[in-house]
Amino acid sequence: MAKSREVTTGLPLLFYADGYKFPDVYHTTKFLAPDPIIALEDVEELVIVTSSLEEGRARKESRATTIVNMNEYGAQELSARGVSGTEFWAAIMKRFLDERGLRRVAVPPYFPVAEADRLREMGIELVVAADMRERRRVKRPDEVAAIEAAQRATEDAWREGVDAIRRAKVRGDRTLELDGAVFTAERLRAIVESALLERGYGSEGAICAPGPQAADPHQIGTGPLHAGEPIVMDIFPQHKQTRYWADMTRTVSKGEPSAEIRKIYDLVRRAQDAGIKALRPGVTGREVHELVEDLIWRAGYDTMRPGQKKDPSDPTPRGFIHSTGHGVGLEIHEAPWISRSGTAPLLVGDVVTIEPGVYDPVIGGVRLEDMLVITDGGARDLTQAPRELVV
Repeated sequence: MAKSREVTTGLPLLFYADGYKFPDVYHTTKFLAPDPIIALEDVEELVIVTSSLEEGRARKESRATTIVNMNEYGAQELSARGVSGTEFWAAIMKRFLDERGLRRVAVPPYFPVAEADRLREMGIELVVAADMRERRRVKRPDEVAAIEAAQRATEDAWREGVDAIRRAKVRGDRTLELDGAVFTAERLRAIVESALLERGYGSEGAICAPGPQAADPHQIGTGPLHAGEPIVMDIFPQHKQTRYWADMTRTVSKGEPSAEIRKIYDLVRRAQDAGIKALRPGVTGREVHELVEDLIWRAGYDTMRPGQKKDPSDPTPRGFIHSTGHGVGLEIHEAPWISRSGTAPLLVGDVVTIEPGVYDPVIGGVRLEDMLVITDGGARDLTQAPRELVV
């Protein structure tokens, strides 16, 4: 293990968690199991303690330098005595740490409280490692490749959804009809998510929000689709094996929308272009975010920046009401942040989104989102889907 992976505490890092729910575990071990595993990362070593059930797979799939069966620490004897749960796992970890002469280790913030309390009672000092997300920020080439593959699948699924919108007929009341039935946001989402599933990706509620529903940026969308209204399609799948995410948003309309929506779309596109152009190593997420905010404010729309609201007495969220972007990797939202809280300079290898949006509670909203990797000279756009309002 490279020294650069050591946590800032300078201590060995002890995990007791599973890689499905806790991306740090998978990032460190490259091992997925439905139950918690014990793993210890030291400067030049990564040890996994596992059951007989998972030992063979851990040897084949993980990046551990050492695999140890928990039976070496008395798992069978403890089970025979009826020891289970917190007492069982704390005993195994204590015996494992004793064998290595460790009385003080770092643990992630999500280390379970019950096991932590028991280990402390047994004389093990635990220090919380506060920089876990930073360890996953800069992406290796294989990680960028996995994210880019997820993006290609996202675009394929998006195209299937857009093709269905194009094929849809327009009824007299402007409701869309697909294959003889009313075309709904639920059906559009099913088309997109089925396409993702066929490609090995899971989608936890792709957003297909029509008309005024899109004024709430995380409204997933319900009910009939209509001609001439914006449909915000925000698609963010995770690969079931690599565990990496993609994130993309496009806003489309079956036929020309209102003049105001066209105006907003053109503004959001300019704002996105400006945000993308500003990406480079050394710039902060806050600088990029405030640049985008200023552009939208000067065009006549509110932002969340203090002083950038046309009518301070109006409590209704409108205009640009979220951050400009976020990191993407083993979590859909991770460091770094392209927002007011993004005070850390961007680094080569960061993967981030740029996703400005403008929203109006009466007519809906427009959002455009690309995913990019920071390079020496700026940023490389991982998103290839066209930005076309009318389909």
